[in-house]
Amino acid sequence: MEQFLTSAVRRYFEIEVPPAKRPPQGWPLLIGMHGYQGDKVSMMHVATQIAGGKMVVVSLQGPNQFFIPDGTRRTGKQKARRVGFGWGTSYRMEESVALHHSNLRALARLARREYGADGRRVFLLGFSQACAYNYRFVFTYPRAICGVISVCGGVPHDWTENPLYRPARTHVLHIAATQDQWYSRQQNLEFRRQLAERAASLDFRFYRTSHRFPHAALPLIRQWIESIIGRSRAASR
Repeated sequence: MEQFLTSAVRRYFEIEVPPAKRPPQGWPLLIGMHGYQGDKVSMMHVATQIAGGKMVVVSLQGPNQFFIPDGTRRTGKQKARRVGFGWGTSYRMEESVALHHSNLRALARLARREYGADGRRVFLLGFSQACAYNYRFVFTYPRAICGVISVCGGVPHDWTENPLYRPARTHVLHIAATQDQWYSRQQNLEFRRQLAERAASLDFRFYRTSHRFPHAALPLIRQWIESIIGRSRAASR
């Protein structure tokens, strides 16, 4: 007979606050999430380049840790295996989704309360596995997120069956890879069609790369965020 117990666990993240004086309306907030086998440091490096010192930046680390099989390196006389992190598996996936949702809400509250972030201008940045988790949040809470940037990821597998997903006021920038070993061009075109059905706006781009974060896209992402912020300012007048 299967039973369970619950316990509190620490969720680790990195945060950077702009050095300038906080504007009256607060700073835009960028929450980044790495891909499978990544960590908070790798995504923080990318996210801070995008923010350019003009946003509060948070990089959350996945809750599931594991040794990467080919990540062994020699350190002196000992061998150390690199640890990677992920967001969940198909085993009781609904619990991983619920944890992701609650952590995002908690991070947004913390960033507003402690670091001067503007809760109306929250952006999510995800790579690979994190993209579907972010889309689950965005389309479950259609008024919570201003914009979401997804790189080399897909929509949730239950896109058409889950009644929780609704059209959102969230703007979407989706970056796909032309040589992605996980998602074919046909799959990516289907993602484009599906996202257009529910996003407030969709900018869908292909980059000539494999399944990796294309650093050539960083200026585009920065400009896209700035355009969405400008659009939100105009709408609030």
